[in-house]
Amino acid sequence: MQKPVSFTKPALDLLWVQLTWTFWFLGIYFLVNLGKIIFGDHVDSFYSAGYIASNIYMLVIGIIAINFMPYYVENGITRKNYFLGTAMASVGLSILLPIIIFLIHVVEKILVNNFTSKVLNERSLDDIVINIDGNIIGEIIQTIILTPFINPETNLLLSLALFSLHIFIFYLLGWLIGAAFYRLGVIAGIIFIAIGLALISVKDSMIRLAMDLPLFESFSFLEIVPQTLALPIVFIVIAVTIILIRLLTKRAAIKI
Repeated sequence: MQKPVSFTKPALDLLWVQLTWTFWFLGIYFLVNLGKIIFGDHVDSFYSAGYIASNIYMLVIGIIAINFMPYYVENGITRKNYFLGTAMASVGLSILLPIIIFLIHVVEKILVNNFTSKVLNERSLDDIVINIDGNIIGEIIQTIILTPFINPETNLLLSLALFSLHIFIFYLLGWLIGAAFYRLGVIAGIIFIAIGLALISVKDSMIRLAMDLPLFESFSFLEIVPQTLALPIVFIVIAVTIILIRLLTKRAAIKI
C-alpha cells in the first residue's frame, strides 16, 4: 500500500505558490505607490498602504485556496493533509507578508527622505478613531478597511504581530467562504459570506476592546465583554473558522 503523502508537501507547495503571487501583488502595489509619491502630495507609507490592501489580498487568495484540494486529492494527498498543509501555508504567509512589506517600507522611506522633499503619511492609533454613525453596512466595510493599527515606529514587534493576526483571519475567512461555495453551492455560500462578515466584525470589535479603542455604534453592545476576554474571543473566532473549514472539506466531493 502506498504511504500517504505528508501535509508538509502541500504546505511547502502552497506557501511557494502563494508567495509567488504575493511578490507580483507587492510589485504592482509598489509601482502604484511610487506613482503616488511622484505625482501626489499626500502619500501613505508603503507599510500603511500595504496594511489595508493586504486584508483584501489575503481574503481573495483564501477563497482561491479551496481550488487546490481537487489537485492534491487526485495526486494521493488526503483531504486532511490538504487541510493541514493549507493551514500551515496560511500561517507562514501571514508571518512573511508583513515582514516583506516592512522591509520595502524601510527602503522606500530611505529613498523618499534622501532624494525627495515629500513626507510619507504614517498611520497611528489616533487615525482609527473614526466617526461612528450607526450605518451598519458602512461600518462592516470599515472593519475590513480600517483594521486596528500600531505604527511600526512605536512598537515594531507588536505592529507586525497585529498585522499578521489580521491577515491570517482574513485568509481563513476567505478559505471558509470558498469551501462553502465548493461544498454546499451558491445559496449556502452566500450565507457563509454573511457568517464571514459577522466573524470579521467580532474580531475587529474584540481587538478594538483589547486596544481600548471605540467600537462602531452597530457593535457597541459588545462593550459588555470584559477587556481581559477580548483577545481570547479573537482566538475563539479563529478556532471556530478552522473547525468549520475542516467540516466543509472533510468529505467534500472532488469536482473534475
